[in-house]
Amino acid sequence: MKKFLLGVCLLLSATLALAQMPEETWQEVKQAALQGNSAHVEQLLRPWAERGDARAQYNLGVMYSNGQGIAQNYAKARKWFEKAAAQGLAAAQYNLGFMYHDGRGVAQDYAKARKWFEKAAAQGLAAAQYNLGFMHHDGQGIAQDYAEARKWFEKAAAQGFAQAQYNLGLMYYHGQGVAKDYAKAREWLEKAAAQGLAAAQYNLGVMYRDGQGVVQNYVKAREWFEQAAAQGHAEAQYNLGVMYYHGQGVAKDYVKAREWWEKTAAQGNASAQYNLGVMYRDGQGVAQDSAKAREWLEKAAAQGDAKAQYNLGLMYYHGQGVAKDLFKAREWYEQVAAQRENAENAEVVRKARQILEQIRQVR
Repeated sequence: MKKFLLGVCLLLSATLALAQMPEETWQEVKQAALQGNSAHVEQLLRPWAERGDARAQYNLGVMYSNGQGIAQNYAKARKWFEKAAAQGLAAAQYNLGFMYHDGRGVAQDYAKARKWFEKAAAQGLAAAQYNLGFMHHDGQGIAQDYAEARKWFEKAAAQGFAQAQYNLGLMYYHGQGVAKDYAKAREWLEKAAAQGLAAAQYNLGVMYRDGQGVVQNYVKAREWFEQAAAQGHAEAQYNLGVMYYHGQGVAKDYVKAREWWEKTAAQGNASAQYNLGVMYRDGQGVAQDSAKAREWLEKAAAQGDAKAQYNLGLMYYHGQGVAKDLFKAREWYEQVAAQRENAENAEVVRKARQILEQIRQVR
């Protein structure tokens, strides 16, 4: 599920105001903001905010919330947002909801957050509709309700809100509050992906790779993975490495596999770190290098990757690229053996336990 959205932090042009800021003053505000002259922006906004201009009140609240040109002060930010929100300004209502949701300058209060989001959502603010969907989906301050979540996501999605389209795709993909429907999942994911949302592009890649609701197509899978990977999506980068390593829809290419795994490994992907360790250990697409193999395996092992821990145990047990060290070997095997078995690690966990038993018998 896509994460909760942050507060709105842009200058707002629409206004409902007790006092109307002259257009020439507003243009001067925008010009000063473009030039990064926050002091002048504040100087222009403050008198009109004090006279009751909702647009000025809102933007002064943003400056206090972000610490733009003035000391960050959530209490003052809330004061100005409340004044603008009382005049019906949706963006101010939204930001108050965000402050109560995250406990910014106030005690965290999901009920108050929802109240302010509902006011903004009733005016059609897509970000508020999305956040209400998120709260109902995750049961934040209310009972979890997928039907209500879908309702709000659909309102935001109808306005072209990419994150809401993505979340609807996930709901149909997993059958959350709806019958599982890969076709509808793909439709919503495609809408979000067309707007450049990397997570949606990645999930479309998975659907085409695995033939979920579509004819399996490695070429299309790779295309979607590449779009997401170009934006730095770690799982997409990892899966491109897998495709090149195994030759899925592409010619097998260890060099390209390594390149993609290096990108995602740099982001902390333990599986990629393990795979790089194996490539350097075995000289696949690279010169064999036990030192680099150990380095990558240690990175993965530090994250609890059982296969990496097991292979480090082997290296020390047999003296492969390192000085033979049964004490270090046993330490790595013990870490593997202590893990709970699952589909990913069952084989190495059992092997590590067997080796430890053999070591104990020898002693």
